[in-house]
Amino acid sequence: MIRKRSGKLLFTAMLVWLISSPYMGLAVPAQFGAISPNDTFALAEISINAPADLTYENGSRGEEIVWNATTSDPKNYTIFRDSEVFDSGSWDGDLIVADLDELYEGDLLSTLPAEFEFECLVFNQANESASDIVEVTVIQDDTAPIITPSVPSNETYSYEVGSFGHTINWTVIETNPDFFNITRQSNETTSNFTVLDSGDWDGSNFTLDIDGLNASHWYLFTLFVNDTRGYNSTSSINVTVFEDLTAPVVSSPDDISYEFGAEGNKISWHAYDSNPANYSLEVLILYYNTTYGNLSKVHGPPDNITLQEWTFDEPEGENISFSVDYIYLGNYSFTLTLFDDFGYNTSDTVNVTVYKDLRAPVIDTLDDYSYEEGYTDNTLNWSAEENNPKTYNLTKDGEVLLNGTWRGENISISIDGLAVGEYVFNLTLIDFFNQTSIDVVLVTVTPDTHPPTISEIAILESHSTISTNNLTVQAYCWDINNISSITVETYTDSNESVVEQNMTVFAENFYIAYLGEYAFGSTVFYRIVAIDNSSVNLNKTTEWFEYRVTSMQRNSTPILLWAGMLVLGALAGLVVLSIYFRTKTK
Repeated sequence: MIRKRSGKLLFTAMLVWLISSPYMGLAVPAQFGAISPNDTFALAEISINAPADLTYENGSRGEEIVWNATTSDPKNYTIFRDSEVFDSGSWDGDLIVADLDELYEGDLLSTLPAEFEFECLVFNQANESASDIVEVTVIQDDTAPIITPSVPSNETYSYEVGSFGHTINWTVIETNPDFFNITRQSNETTSNFTVLDSGDWDGSNFTLDIDGLNASHWYLFTLFVNDTRGYNSTSSINVTVFEDLTAPVVSSPDDISYEFGAEGNKISWHAYDSNPANYSLEVLILYYNTTYGNLSKVHGPPDNITLQEWTFDEPEGENISFSVDYIYLGNYSFTLTLFDDFGYNTSDTVNVTVYKDLRAPVIDTLDDYSYEEGYTDNTLNWSAEENNPKTYNLTKDGEVLLNGTWRGENISISIDGLAVGEYVFNLTLIDFFNQTSIDVVLVTVTPDTHPPTISEIAILESHSTISTNNLTVQAYCWDINNISSITVETYTDSNESVVEQNMTVFAENFYIAYLGEYAFGSTVFYRIVAIDNSSVNLNKTTEWFEYRVTSMQRNSTPILLWAGMLVLGALAGLVVLSIYFRTKTK
């Protein structure tokens, strides 16, 4: 009885100590601590702008209300029309638009004026809200269509007979279009009044082609439009067409002078007339030499052209062009004469001079060139200017590398793979008149200055016997001049004599070597030595690495531990039996 009471007292004392102990407070994580009465929570802000109230005519399309609401965490919106839901949906912070064209559905506008109250209500993720109200009034259409012509009303629009590209453009504003009519009135005896077009009108603008009218007459073009309310508007444009009393207009290009054999030479006249008819080209030879230069490229001056038909598609006229390439050495005049349908004409003359080729090929000379042995993408590329190319010759230290017919193209050669040293490259260009140009480039190949790269070194260990493992080393090795040799040097903590072994390739730029069989507990020291294949056989030697050989088998449970566990198990069994029999005897 005393023992039971003592046990209860001991349990009560421990419980009181745990509750009152300050260490209990230390065991509670900070996130479960009490909230201070001074803690505050910042509310997310939400706001919405206030668009102006809106009034527009019945029939007007494209009217809308645009709200710009802002918050850091938008959620959704609802638009009410007179307290009924007009539109709603999720909101990602973009502008909120109420399309007022939907008011034309149903009988909402059967009585005018009609007034509506649109309210936009927005919420954020914290369910905070903001709203704005816009009053919309739709009034009766009591305005006639508004016409804006491309020229002021009743002002004369004139052009020369035969010219084209002439239009009258009317811009019309109307919310309830109905009908249109376009008429032409003139002082012609046969058709002094004509309805050009009429019909239902959808509110679009009008463009009228007025080309092809007769000279010495006036024309009055009138647009009539009305709307569904009976309001109408008109606009009239007076057009006068006058006779063609002017000669064709032609530009005056500069005279042309170029070296024999040059290409891309042409004369371009810009010509215009309201009523073009034809043109002629007369080529006058002032002087020419039919024996100079490479005659296989010369075709002589172009033939004369007589009364060639002259037309163009652009209202401002177009160019008339002639090539003056491939003509004999000499002086020429090219005269263009233009004629229109009314007998008017005009002319312009351009002088063309073809002079002798007195200059040798112009080579874009190259600077001397240097690169480190083993590197690639090294080229020499010459460009030259010559109108009469003939032959070329390229040598390296006097040895011919390339030669043959030259047509003016660039001359290019790769200089990769040269041994260390200096080389003289000589390019000779000759034109048809045996004028010669030479460019000499000194190419220097310098010795390799970059030793091999060694990386990704690893030891591969495999089981051999109960007390030894096999070791193999692998490494990545690369050099721009390739690898001449690669070896691995090793020694152990029990034998400091260095052993050198060659490594062999087992994959691109990866090398491997078998080091041997080592006992557990041994420490192996090793390093990699690589020599490149350059002219200076650069060497790369890594630092010494060490590797301790360990058993690859799973550790077994020690015998003493098994014995201890067995003893403890036996003692536990005896205790259980003792308690069992003592309890049974009571």
